[in-house]
Order: sequence, then C-alpha cells, then structure tokens
Amino acid sequence: MMIMNSLCALALGFSLDMILGDPNNSFYPAELVRRMVKKLEVILKNAYLDSPDAQNMAGIMLVVMTLLICMGTSLAFLLLCYKLNVIVGIIAEGLLCWMSISGKAMRRGLMGVFRALRTNNADGARRHLRNITDRDIAGMDASECAKCAVETASENAVDMLVGPMFWACLFGGPGAVFCRVVNIMDNTVGFRDKEHLHFGRVAAKLDDIVMFIPARLAAAFMRWDAAFLRLDKKNAQEIYLRDKKRSASPNSGCTMAVAAGALDIQLGGDEVRNGVLTRRQRIGDALHPVSAGDVFWVNQLVTGAGAAAMLFAAVMRVAAYILTTQLIK
Repeated sequence: MMIMNSLCALALGFSLDMILGDPNNSFYPAELVRRMVKKLEVILKNAYLDSPDAQNMAGIMLVVMTLLICMGTSLAFLLLCYKLNVIVGIIAEGLLCWMSISGKAMRRGLMGVFRALRTNNADGARRHLRNITDRDIAGMDASECAKCAVETASENAVDMLVGPMFWACLFGGPGAVFCRVVNIMDNTVGFRDKEHLHFGRVAAKLDDIVMFIPARLAAAFMRWDAAFLRLDKKNAQEIYLRDKKRSASPNSGCTMAVAAGALDIQLGGDEVRNGVLTRRQRIGDALHPVSAGDVFWVNQLVTGAGAAAMLFAAVMRVAAYILTTQLIK
C-alpha cells in the first residue's frame, strides 16, 4: 500500500508545483537549506586547516551534517504524519515532493525572458534571467540572454524536475528531498573555483552520482517531446550521441545536447560565474542564431520532460504494486 501512497504523494507534489510553484519567501524550505549550507560552510572552513586534505574533510563534514539534518527532519515529519492518519501522511509526503520540485519557477522565468526578447528588451531579459541562473549576466545582449536561458533550462530539467521525481519514484518523498538537498549543496559550494576546489569536491561528486540516471532519462524524455512538438528529432538524436560528453559535468551535456540538436543551435562556450571564467566545449551546430523562439521551445521541451517523468513514475510504481501483490498471493 505504501507504494501507491507514495505515487499519490508524488502526483500531489507535481500538481502543486504546476499550480503554485515555489513560494517566494525566505522561509521556504529550499531557501532555508541553502542558508544552512552557507552557514555550515563558514563554520567548517574556519574549523579546518587551509590545506587540500583538510578542506576536503571539511567538505565531507558539510555533506554529512546537511543530509543528517534534512533527512532526519523529513523522515521524522513523515513518520509522525503517517502515524496520525494515512491521508495526512500522503499530504505530508506530497508537500515534501512539492518542496523538492521546482518546475513552475523555471517556466515562469523562461517565459519572462521570452516576452522581453520578443520586444528586444535586453534589460528585461536579464532581469528575468537573474531569477533562474547564478551566472554573471551583466552586459549580456539579447542573443546571449537567449543562449543562457536555453542552457539553464536544459540543465535544470534534470536538477529541478526529473531528478527529484526519479528519486521520489524510488523512495517516495524522502527520496525527492535527498535529491534536492544534494543539488542545493552542489549549487552552493560545488564550484570549481579556487575557494571551493577542495571544499566542494564531495558535494559536486555526489551530485554527479545522484543525477547520473535522471540526466539520461531527461534526455530521452526531451527527445520524445521533440518528436511530439515536431522539432528536429533526428538532429536531437545525432547531437546527443555526438556531443553529450562535451561538458565538464557528466550529466549536463546530455540534456544540453538534446536541446541544441532539437533547436538546431549551438550551446556551450565561455561562461562567467562568481567572476570566474570557465571555458566549455561547444555543443551542437550553429545552424541559426539563438533567439527568443528557442527560449519558448526549450520551455516546451522541459515541460514535456516533467510530464513524461510523472508518467514514468506512475508506470513504475503501478508495476511495482502489481508485482508485489502477486508475490504476496
């Protein structure tokens, strides 16, 4: 029965995200986790020597402490609610899923960028872009804003949608929380700059492991959606096979390659984050410049990937339920 309870909870969480999105306040759990990670970073960095091995150990402590606090709190909350009533437990688990998925916030930001770029309003595009990326976007022109939006959306399809839903499919609400917390740690301290090179190594590696399968699932979902939307599905497949490894991350290149191929554009290249220039390989072929239309279509690709992930989770959970009931009989 818990198998179907968790499926109902995931469906509830997915629906709440589609309708409400992320509450824009400093007490939202994801924001609280981010602030906690930053505070632990300061404490642990000062507690350990400024050497590679010591800072690596401090990074391990950060990951362990953050997961213990977040997972312990989530599990205690969930067990208490299920002990009160099954319906209360499903609602509580659905809230955990909702707090771990962040699709509407990304779609809202993308559509803001799209509407601004349609009127050649680069300032407006940068303002909306600031809500969905942590890159340094000052001075970007319209084409650069469009390219950044497409790259951010294709990467976040895994981090904000398919990843949490995949882990929720396996382990219910706590699985979704685990995935989101790992991603928050990676985004907060997992940079490859001088300051975080050793301290954030474990957080970054853990995120690579956790997102490995979801990234490939998201790429498959986006390829199917490209066919449904009548985009360049053939090129999406070809660029995926050719360019998916042209990324510093073993995962982000998968969905970026599909987006680049489906839209017949080129992604990658130099980016600046926290003042640090990163040189990345090019992904896809520049068959036409990146424009506002590409931002619109990548939004459809990401939305379709989220819907496909929900359907995938439903099929897997129902199959597991049927198999379990047959084995019990």
